[in-house]
Amino acid sequence: MGYRSEVAYTIRFTSDDERAKQSFYTFIAEAKAKAATAPCFTEEQKNWSGGNGFIVDEGRFRINFSADDVKWYPDFDDVKCHEALIDLAGEWANDEDNHSEIAYMFVRIGEENDDIEEKQGGEADWDWLRVNRSIDRDW
Repeated sequence: MGYRSEVAYTIRFTSDDERAKQSFYTFIAEAKAKAATAPCFTEEQKNWSGGNGFIVDEGRFRINFSADDVKWYPDFDDVKCHEALIDLAGEWANDEDNHSEIAYMFVRIGEENDDIEEKQGGEADWDWLRVNRSIDRDW
């Protein structure tokens, strides 16, 4: 069975001008060319069960991913490609001279109450992705 998590991330180019469009497509091309991140762009990733899978939203210059009830183990190849893509977004976000309009957020919630992992970079907006706590009742 294994330990299960809920995972989501978004990588966004935050302006809608021609420079952002060009940067978005350059980022996609670089990610597809790298061995570590290229597997994210397969049909299997687009159709990941439990969640929305991997979506490249060209109209809004975004990459979104979500998966529910998954084994998010660091040594799994599919997890490695997503982590590498988030790391690539982080590298771009830290390159102020060339890619200041990129931002990203990542959230993973594990089965344990205190098992929450969050990463963000660039000028990410707090409401893109966040943990929402609630109480479920049986009455």
